[in-house]
Amino acid sequence: MSLAVEQRPATAAKETPHRRIDSIDGLRAVAVAAVMAFHYGTGLGGGFLGVDLFFVISGFVITWLLLTERARTPRPSLWSFWFRRVKRLLPAVLLVVGAVQAWMLLQDPPGLRPTVNAQTMAALTYTSNWYAVLGHVDYWDVAQEQAPLNHLWSLAVEEQFYLVWPVLLIGLTSWGRCRIRHPHRLLLAAAAVCYLLAHLLYLPGTAERSYLGTDTRAGALLLGAVIAFRPGLFSRFSWPAVAVLAWLWCTANIDSAAFYTWQLPVAGLAAVALIDAAAHRDRFRRPLSSRPLLWLGHRSYGLYLWHWPVWICLCVNHPEWSQVTKVSVAVCVSLLLAAASYRLIELPVRTSSWRPRALLPALAVCCATLALVTTIPVAAPVDAHVTGPIVTGPNTP
Repeated sequence: MSLAVEQRPATAAKETPHRRIDSIDGLRAVAVAAVMAFHYGTGLGGGFLGVDLFFVISGFVITWLLLTERARTPRPSLWSFWFRRVKRLLPAVLLVVGAVQAWMLLQDPPGLRPTVNAQTMAALTYTSNWYAVLGHVDYWDVAQEQAPLNHLWSLAVEEQFYLVWPVLLIGLTSWGRCRIRHPHRLLLAAAAVCYLLAHLLYLPGTAERSYLGTDTRAGALLLGAVIAFRPGLFSRFSWPAVAVLAWLWCTANIDSAAFYTWQLPVAGLAAVALIDAAAHRDRFRRPLSSRPLLWLGHRSYGLYLWHWPVWICLCVNHPEWSQVTKVSVAVCVSLLLAAASYRLIELPVRTSSWRPRALLPALAVCCATLALVTTIPVAAPVDAHVTGPIVTGPNTP
């Protein structure tokens, strides 16, 4: 997801090609707040569904951008699209991964470095979700909640979507005489297949494959694409959607069969209806476009990246602190780091005029350096379940 992507309303693309949809940024703020509330154990048991809201937003905005570009030129440049995604997403990820690796080298918390090294390589290749599924995050006997890069699985899902979806979209909109007349119907069917896979692949006690797989989670991204093709299709259901999301965010259980049977698709449909209304109905636009929500929404990507490593660091270094103290400090530190990242890294790189031949080698050097850091010898892995610091709080979704 990305958790933050540039937006251009299709209806006004020529007049204001870089205008953002403020209400969508407001929804990003709501989504990241829900995820943080879940991770910090503040009582929002289904707050991890904020990730699904991010997914639907990303599917909607990315498809809207591509359709707008497609309307301006018969042959939009996929290379330019992918380069913009790299500029927008990779620098902030490298900063967070680098900070976590620096923490590992300076402090070397027992049992964490082997897992962090493996997750670093997965993050650099945007395969974190499949590493978690195939390699298992507790491969070195480290508790899942002690892996500070666990949350990057969702970025991997989105990046894999960004790699494949533009190619498929060109086929949907310009496949010669076989051009599909109602692509939104095909997308709805494809989303249904993804949610069905999530249900069929769910195994009690081992939900990683169902929850983290690209194929099982693409349903939310495809639902977002539906409303880019057919704006207003779901907006009439906006108020029921708010009620459903509020209920699911409070009650959903990531380890329950009901979640993969019907709660996950219902959450996706409710998110679609809310986003559709936020983009097209004034009654949702105004409150979601308030200044506090906009400020937080613009920095939601960085906040998502930083909030979990900060939490793990506090739990490892200060297990004696109360829950209230840790949450308060984690929120403040995460906000400060996200604001600094936005101002010093994300915004300058995204708005820069750097060409691929200048920026891509620099980013490649950063990636290679972080990869080399993971090869620094470490002591034999320590069983964190026995000797490692105890970390309280929910597992990362």
